[in-house]
Amino acid sequence: MHNLLCVVLLAAGTSGHSDSWLSDDNELQFIEHLSSFNTRRSQLNFDQTYFSSLDNYQVEAVPATEAQYPWIARVVHSRTLDIPHMCTAACIEERIFITAARCIYSLKVHYTTLIYQHTRLPVRAFVLPSKGTKQAFDDIGFIVVEDVPHGHWATVKLYDETNRTDDGFNWFADRFGSAQSESHKVVGYATKGKQSIQAPDRLFELTEIPVVVHMDLCTILFTFDLMKGFHVPCYHSCTLEQFKTNSDDPDCKKYHGVEGGAVLNTKTNKLLGLATWGPYFPKLYLPVGFAVPNSANFFNDYVCARRIRDDDGEPGMSYQRLCVDDLT
Repeated sequence: MHNLLCVVLLAAGTSGHSDSWLSDDNELQFIEHLSSFNTRRSQLNFDQTYFSSLDNYQVEAVPATEAQYPWIARVVHSRTLDIPHMCTAACIEERIFITAARCIYSLKVHYTTLIYQHTRLPVRAFVLPSKGTKQAFDDIGFIVVEDVPHGHWATVKLYDETNRTDDGFNWFADRFGSAQSESHKVVGYATKGKQSIQAPDRLFELTEIPVVVHMDLCTILFTFDLMKGFHVPCYHSCTLEQFKTNSDDPDCKKYHGVEGGAVLNTKTNKLLGLATWGPYFPKLYLPVGFAVPNSANFFNDYVCARRIRDDDGEPGMSYQRLCVDDLT
């Protein structure tokens, strides 16, 4: 038996319940996936860490287009305007998007829309993790949009070539222990350079840069390897050796840190993670941390998001109820 428990934020006046999800074979696959985790419970000590917010900017990134990434979307806190821009999101299934959870914690569902394939999509509900991590460094939020007329739903597949087998990211270190093991890039909506004034009408453009994914980037650069508090997935524009040898290396002077920025594995063209946090230091471009969408918490919330999307609006039942039922 698996107990689904997540936090659901929904638009005012919307409710409903449907049992159609019970016959969905895909949901059974989610439940089987939850059962497959072999958690060694290698706990990390985060007492001395602080996972700071990203400022949604880039340095020396390359322009990209929605035609290249038709599954990408902008989250804006307005029903009619294209501002203020809040973060980047990725469509992983029809009407279901994911982003950094910290982006949507303070947003109002009723005022939020997604700009996706040049179309404005009203939001039905947010699904936030019930078991959040410190400063949401490993938290992914779901955005379920309303059932409005739309053509083809372009989606990005999740990276599925490694499983989360412990809580200490040893599984990630095993897979990405070598900086040259695989190539990656990060893509998202960013301003050019860090803005001293966070004006709501700032221009955000879709950009990308190639990045190095490595387990030791944050561990060593932020703590000199004296503690394991930053032993978490991170990416940077250059390798650890390049940064340690010469932080003025041109590769190390590039940066892309936006909430919800999509970390893509270029070998598979699959989504490895979403940017969630990163520190700022003047004239020094540091690694960015990201969340990997493969935790039990993530798949619990995914089931919840699918139930909300498939709900037929039966009066008297709330979306929250959909996500606390036991599954047998």
